[in-house]
Amino acid sequence: MTGSSTAQRRPVTAGARGIALPAMVFALVIVSLMLAAGLQLLGQSQHTYGLQVQAARAMAAAKSATELGRSQLGQALQDSTLPAAELPACPPAASLALPAPLAGLQVQLACTREPASGSLDEGGLKLASYRLLGDASVGTPGSDAHVRRRFEQRLTLCRNPGGTPPAYAC
Repeated sequence: MTGSSTAQRRPVTAGARGIALPAMVFALVIVSLMLAAGLQLLGQSQHTYGLQVQAARAMAAAKSATELGRSQLGQALQDSTLPAAELPACPPAASLALPAPLAGLQVQLACTREPASGSLDEGGLKLASYRLLGDASVGTPGSDAHVRRRFEQRLTLCRNPGGTPPAYAC
Protein backbone atom coordinates (compact mmCIF):
# COMPACT_ATOMS: atom_id res chain seq x y z
CA MET A 1 0.00 0.00 0.00
CA THR A 2 2.74 2.26 0.59
CA GLY A 3 3.82 1.94 -3.01
CA SER A 4 0.37 2.77 -4.45
CA SER A 5 -0.07 5.87 -2.27
CA THR A 6 3.12 7.41 -3.58
CA ALA A 7 2.02 6.88 -7.16
CA GLN A 8 -1.25 8.77 -6.59
CA ARG A 9 0.33 11.81 -5.01
CA ARG A 10 0.63 14.84 -7.21
CA PRO A 11 3.66 17.11 -7.06
CA VAL A 12 3.07 20.26 -5.02
CA THR A 13 3.89 22.52 -7.99
CA ALA A 14 1.50 20.89 -10.40
CA GLY A 15 -1.47 23.19 -9.56
CA ALA A 16 0.51 26.44 -9.24
CA ARG A 17 0.38 28.76 -12.20
CA GLY A 18 2.95 31.44 -11.13
CA ILE A 19 0.59 34.11 -9.75
CA ALA A 20 2.92 35.04 -6.88
CA LEU A 21 5.81 36.18 -9.08
CA PRO A 22 3.83 38.83 -11.07
CA ALA A 23 2.21 40.05 -7.85
CA MET A 24 5.61 40.48 -6.21
CA VAL A 25 7.02 42.32 -9.25
CA PHE A 26 3.98 44.62 -9.27
CA ALA A 27 4.36 45.32 -5.54
CA LEU A 28 8.08 46.05 -5.95
CA VAL A 29 7.40 48.48 -8.82
CA ILE A 30 4.75 50.33 -6.79
CA VAL A 31 6.98 50.56 -3.71
CA SER A 32 9.92 51.76 -5.84
CA LEU A 33 7.77 54.49 -7.42
CA MET A 34 6.56 55.62 -4.02
CA LEU A 35 10.13 55.77 -2.70
CA ALA A 36 11.30 57.75 -5.74
CA ALA A 37 8.45 60.25 -5.33
CA GLY A 38 9.22 60.59 -1.61
CA LEU A 39 12.91 61.24 -2.30
CA GLN A 40 12.03 63.85 -4.91
CA LEU A 41 9.70 65.63 -2.47
CA LEU A 42 12.39 65.51 0.20
CA GLY A 43 14.92 67.10 -2.17
CA GLN A 44 12.47 69.84 -3.14
CA SER A 45 11.62 70.61 0.47
CA GLN A 46 15.31 70.85 1.37
CA HIS A 47 15.87 73.27 -1.53
CA THR A 48 12.87 75.34 -0.44
CA TYR A 49 14.10 75.41 3.15
CA GLY A 50 17.53 76.55 1.98
CA LEU A 51 15.95 79.38 -0.02
CA GLN A 52 13.90 80.45 3.00
CA VAL A 53 17.03 80.63 5.12
CA GLN A 54 18.81 82.68 2.45
CA ALA A 55 15.79 85.00 2.15
CA ALA A 56 15.77 85.59 5.91
CA ARG A 57 19.49 86.33 5.88
CA ALA A 58 19.10 88.70 2.94
CA MET A 59 16.28 90.57 4.68
CA ALA A 60 18.35 90.89 7.86
CA ALA A 61 21.29 92.20 5.84
CA ALA A 62 19.10 94.73 3.98
CA LYS A 63 17.67 95.97 7.29
CA SER A 64 21.18 96.22 8.73
CA ALA A 65 22.25 98.37 5.78
CA THR A 66 19.44 100.86 6.41
CA GLU A 67 20.28 100.93 10.14
CA LEU A 68 23.87 101.73 9.24
CA GLY A 69 22.66 104.63 7.07
CA ARG A 70 20.41 105.84 9.87
CA SER A 71 23.32 105.71 12.30
CA GLN A 72 25.52 107.68 9.91
CA LEU A 73 22.81 110.34 9.56
CA GLY A 74 22.46 110.56 13.35
CA GLN A 75 26.21 110.98 13.80
CA ALA A 76 26.31 113.66 11.09
CA LEU A 77 23.41 115.46 12.76
CA GLN A 78 25.37 115.54 16.05
CA ASP A 79 28.51 116.84 14.32
CA SER A 80 29.49 120.14 15.92
CA THR A 81 30.91 121.47 12.64
CA LEU A 82 27.50 121.33 10.94
CA PRO A 83 25.90 124.80 11.01
CA ALA A 84 22.68 125.12 13.02
CA ALA A 85 20.48 125.79 9.98
CA GLU A 86 21.78 122.82 7.94
CA LEU A 87 20.90 119.17 7.86
CA PRO A 88 23.36 116.45 6.83
CA ALA A 89 23.69 115.16 3.32
CA CYS A 90 22.90 111.53 2.55
CA PRO A 91 25.58 109.04 3.45
CA PRO A 92 27.40 107.91 0.29
CA ALA A 93 26.17 104.79 -1.51
CA ALA A 94 28.14 101.83 -0.23
CA SER A 95 28.65 98.13 -0.68
CA LEU A 96 28.91 96.43 2.68
CA ALA A 97 31.15 93.50 3.56
CA LEU A 98 29.50 91.23 6.10
CA PRO A 99 31.04 88.56 8.35
CA ALA A 100 30.13 84.88 8.21
CA PRO A 101 27.48 83.46 7.85
CA LEU A 102 26.37 86.45 5.77
CA ALA A 103 29.65 86.74 3.83
CA GLY A 104 28.10 85.47 0.58
CA LEU A 105 25.57 88.30 0.43
CA GLN A 106 26.06 91.37 -1.74
CA VAL A 107 24.66 94.29 0.25
CA GLN A 108 24.25 97.87 -0.94
CA LEU A 109 23.04 101.00 0.80
CA ALA A 110 21.53 103.88 -1.15
CA CYS A 111 20.08 107.15 0.10
CA THR A 112 17.99 109.93 -1.40
CA ARG A 113 17.21 113.23 0.28
CA GLU A 114 14.26 115.59 -0.13
CA PRO A 115 15.09 118.36 -0.76
CA ALA A 116 18.37 117.32 -2.36
CA SER A 117 20.11 120.26 -0.69
CA GLY A 118 19.04 122.86 1.84
CA SER A 119 15.96 122.21 3.94
CA LEU A 120 12.25 122.88 4.26
CA ASP A 121 11.24 125.63 6.66
CA GLU A 122 8.38 124.70 9.01
CA GLY A 123 7.77 127.60 11.36
CA GLY A 124 11.45 128.26 11.84
CA LEU A 125 12.39 124.58 12.06
CA LYS A 126 14.53 123.08 9.31
CA LEU A 127 13.41 119.71 7.95
CA ALA A 128 14.76 117.20 5.46
CA SER A 129 13.42 113.73 4.58
CA TYR A 130 15.65 110.75 3.83
CA ARG A 131 14.90 107.50 2.04
CA LEU A 132 17.37 104.74 2.92
CA LEU A 133 17.30 101.63 0.75
CA GLY A 134 19.11 98.44 1.69
CA ASP A 135 19.46 95.84 -1.07
CA ALA A 136 20.83 92.36 -0.35
CA SER A 137 21.17 89.47 -2.78
CA VAL A 138 22.82 86.08 -2.99
CA GLY A 139 23.25 83.73 -5.93
CA THR A 140 23.33 84.32 -9.67
CA PRO A 141 20.42 86.40 -11.02
CA GLY A 142 18.10 84.24 -13.10
CA SER A 143 19.01 80.99 -11.34
CA ASP A 144 16.62 79.11 -9.07
CA ALA A 145 19.01 79.74 -6.14
CA HIS A 146 18.94 83.56 -6.47
CA VAL A 147 17.43 85.50 -3.58
CA ARG A 148 17.07 89.28 -3.37
CA ARG A 149 15.51 91.36 -0.63
CA ARG A 150 15.08 95.10 -0.33
CA PHE A 151 14.27 97.09 2.76
CA GLU A 152 13.34 100.75 2.78
CA GLN A 153 13.41 103.08 5.73
CA ARG A 154 12.21 106.67 5.64
CA LEU A 155 12.96 109.28 8.23
CA THR A 156 12.72 113.02 8.65
CA LEU A 157 15.35 114.99 10.50
CA CYS A 158 14.70 118.32 12.14
CA ARG A 159 16.93 121.11 13.40
CA ASN A 160 16.00 124.22 15.33
CA PRO A 161 18.46 126.98 14.44
CA GLY A 162 17.40 128.82 17.61
CA GLY A 163 17.95 125.74 19.81
CA THR A 164 20.94 124.78 21.88
CA PRO A 165 24.00 123.21 20.30
CA PRO A 166 25.21 120.69 19.35
CA ALA A 167 21.96 118.93 18.35
CA TYR A 168 19.73 122.00 17.93
CA ALA A 169 16.86 119.71 18.88
CA CYS A 170 13.34 120.27 17.62
